[in-house]
Amino acid sequence: MSLFDDVIVNVAAAFDEVNKKTTEIVDRSKIRISSAELRNKISAQFETLGRYVYDTTSAGTTDQTVVEQYVTEITTLINELKSLQESLITSSGKIICPNCNCTNSSDSLFCKRCGNTLDFANTYTAKYPVTQPDEAKAAEETTQTASESEDENA
Repeated sequence: MSLFDDVIVNVAAAFDEVNKKTTEIVDRSKIRISSAELRNKISAQFETLGRYVYDTTSAGTTDQTVVEQYVTEITTLINELKSLQESLITSSGKIICPNCNCTNSSDSLFCKRCGNTLDFANTYTAKYPVTQPDEAKAAEETTQTASESEDENA
């Protein structure tokens, strides 16, 4: 291969890398725009709900099913927003702590804010220790025995 061929190959590789990065930036920008639009919708829904509650409460005609519909719509929008934000953070190589929602680097093992483990395979078992039925029964019997001996001493 000649020097000219090497230059063409390197330029093509650089162009591909720039194209890939540009696509990533555009995708993240689209997610940010969608997030901003969702935040505006959520704010508008909150305002509409507040106005409805105020007007109907002052008139004494509040319909709880309408309030529940607004709450359901707002909850759906909030969940969409969380999903977009998580995808934005994930696309940038970050991890969200399941305990405090702090953003951590992708190679972190523990949260920089709360110290919670970021090993997602053990996320739920770390929060909720699992006890065997025999251990739970033994612990309950020990507690009952202790409280009974306190009652006898009193």
